[in-house]
Amino acid sequence: MLIGICGGIGSGKSVVSRVLRQMGMTVYDCDAEARRIMNSDPGIKCRIRDEISADVTDGESAPDRKLLADIVFSNEEARKRLNAIVHGAVRSDLEEKRRPLMWVEAAILAESGIADMCDEIWSVESPPDIRIRRIVARDKIAPHMALKRIASQAAEERMLRKFDKIVKVVHNDEFHSILAQVENLLKDIDIAAR
Repeated sequence: MLIGICGGIGSGKSVVSRVLRQMGMTVYDCDAEARRIMNSDPGIKCRIRDEISADVTDGESAPDRKLLADIVFSNEEARKRLNAIVHGAVRSDLEEKRRPLMWVEAAILAESGIADMCDEIWSVESPPDIRIRRIVARDKIAPHMALKRIASQAAEERMLRKFDKIVKVVHNDEFHSILAQVENLLKDIDIAAR
């Protein structure tokens, strides 16, 4: 069984993943694995140089993540090109590491094609003001840039609607316990499959 963990930037997907890991569950972090692949795969680095910007990487060194983020969060075409470069490599890596019961955390679960692989999806949701505060604090950017990053993922939210039948919501705000919600969701899963 593969369970997706999704939610927009600043929603708190990583908090849910951390809780699961502390419970002994296996969670594949698409962002971390994409970063590893971008830093180590010569073909990926060259494609980023050629298709995104030579300022981001010379094709040999690891991409400058901050500059890359600035480019793709302000240019929809560049974002789509980067996603096209990285998604296939991440899906292949996930298939190689797949276990009988596993979670996969991804900001763009539907757009990457990983949602199609999932049996269930946990959507982490937070109010916009909380998300903006988290992004500003974590990434050291201005609130208007945080809003731009949130807006860049609007298409993902629309794409996820086709998976409504397998989506379960996890509220990450000041009123709900993440741990209690995760424990309740786990009751519906055959943990023996682990």
